[in-house]
Amino acid sequence: MARKKMISEILEEASKQESQVARGQYLKDNYSVALITVLKGGFDDTVQWNLPEGDPPYRKDDAPKGFEPSNLYKKTKLFKHFVVGSATGNTMSAIKREKLFIDVLESLHVDEANLVLAMKDKKLTGRYKGITVKLVRDAFPDLIKSVAKADPVKQEKATKTQTA
Repeated sequence: MARKKMISEILEEASKQESQVARGQYLKDNYSVALITVLKGGFDDTVQWNLPEGDPPYRKDDAPKGFEPSNLYKKTKLFKHFVVGSATGNTMSAIKREKLFIDVLESLHVDEANLVLAMKDKKLTGRYKGITVKLVRDAFPDLIKSVAKADPVKQEKATKTQTA
């Protein structure tokens, strides 16, 4: 039996598709709760992570693909502990929550751990060519509820430039 593709591999392969339509179809064809959780967590601003920004100190797994202790298919169910507003996201102590997060990162292949860190810090845009909020909204219309508005200062400058 073939090894199940890691979520990072699915996103990499989707980014190599010829068009946005093909990318969206590839994501749909590889639908999983783990993929949807990562896309929503990284692009939807209603999902606020109750973790410090940046990379925590953790031991990166050096096992080759397929030999890591766990994967995102198993670990995304723990993400509820890291989200503001969830039952445990607000009640668990910060130390316990951050320790659990580090445990998750250490159980994943380094590519998956880097993906989780990018998702947490809302830095998925640009990580995989063509994987954008618009693509995710087109592929999964009901997934993303809110995306941050552009910086008002930049918008004002852009407006002044266009009217000049």
